Amino acid sequence: MLPLDYRHQDAWPNGFGQQQSPLDLREATAVDPSALTIETPWLVDQEVDDQVTIRMTGKGRTRIDETQWFFVQAHLHVPAEHQTANQHAAEWHFVHRSAIGALCVVAVLVPLGAGTPLMDSVLDHFVAGSSQAVTFQLNSLLPAKGTVYRYLGSLTTPPLTEGVTWYVIDQAEITISTHQLHRFQQLFPDNHRKLQERNDRPILRGSFFQKSK
Repeated sequence: MLPLDYRHQDAWPNGFGQQQSPLDLREATAVDPSALTIETPWLVDQEVDDQVTIRMTGKGRTRIDETQWFFVQAHLHVPAEHQTANQHAAEWHFVHRSAIGALCVVAVLVPLGAGTPLMDSVLDHFVAGSSQAVTFQLNSLLPAKGTVYRYLGSLTTPPLTEGVTWYVIDQAEITISTHQLHRFQQLFPDNHRKLQERNDRPILRGSFFQKSK
């Protein structure tokens, strides 16, 4: 499989077009706070070079407000894909499915700061062009609080499938170091999709908190 060419994104096949991601989230409607509970840990058992990023597959169970989702994989984009009033060096995507197959991405916007030990472990275990068995728990990559933006969008890599519920957390607790960024970019120099048209979609903004089980 050839890697995606992020320099020519307009050539990516897109059979959808009206509800694409990522978005500029700065103009949003204020709503009530939103709670996320990790009901069973986000456990990763495999780390994969998928030619776009480091993909970590696993399992876990998450409740967002009153809806239950099942964690399936996590990966990182550098620089961040979504835009808010704050600067972000990277963006974690925690991809979930519902019991009937709907998609939800919990995204964590990550500013520069101190490095996280888990990110070092992810980079240390990576082998280009291969899959590796690993044992990681990703709960520490979710902040205790922040601001959350919610909207309906798409995957940010082909097939760019729409109907994805986005739950984008702007926060300052989880950070990434310059050294960790450099290590990641040696593997994947730029794997962020450019901003897409909003097309009159509602974007909801509220305070976020992680709720104990």
